[in-house]
Amino acid sequence: MSLVEETHELRSKLTAWATDPEWLLLIRYDLRRNKPPHSLVERWYQWMRNVLARLRVMPPYVTEYSWLPTLKHAQVDGDYTILLIWAVDVERDELRLDCEGFIKHLEDTSGLVPVLVTNTADFAYFSRLKWLVEYVPSLRGEGSDFDVRKQHYLAWRYSDALVVPVSAGRASTTEWRELLEMVH
Repeated sequence: MSLVEETHELRSKLTAWATDPEWLLLIRYDLRRNKPPHSLVERWYQWMRNVLARLRVMPPYVTEYSWLPTLKHAQVDGDYTILLIWAVDVERDELRLDCEGFIKHLEDTSGLVPVLVTNTADFAYFSRLKWLVEYVPSLRGEGSDFDVRKQHYLAWRYSDALVVPVSAGRASTTEWRELLEMVH
């Protein structure tokens, strides 16, 4: 399978996941910036809205806030596009090689902020990259698996990002430019 086909398949899968987010999770863990409403009417309205969302009568209210994929010590000036690097179920050594390739590609490309999604616990290496890393641990328990739920959530959270598979780190310069020109 070519890199373009692999990228297209990954983007299709993540788009499908993003269209059907787990609304109960979004309702329960909504990050609210403002204090809860003081008046009884506003509290009742918020409670009723949550009840209707849980019953799937209406979509939930998710607080609009900017999701900054940059780190405090690695800020980006101006406009940027999130580059979501999907590296789930990749071996540690292979992931390191691919990340080195991304570092070389990103030197030539401005305006991209990389976000690495992985289930590989190599935090000492990741901290040197100065990238945001979304760690997807493999936790089992009752109900659906946490890693699957988090992958679906990340697909929704980064639905406007430019998604590439981790194998794009080994791409040639021509393939890299072709990936960046693909409509996401």
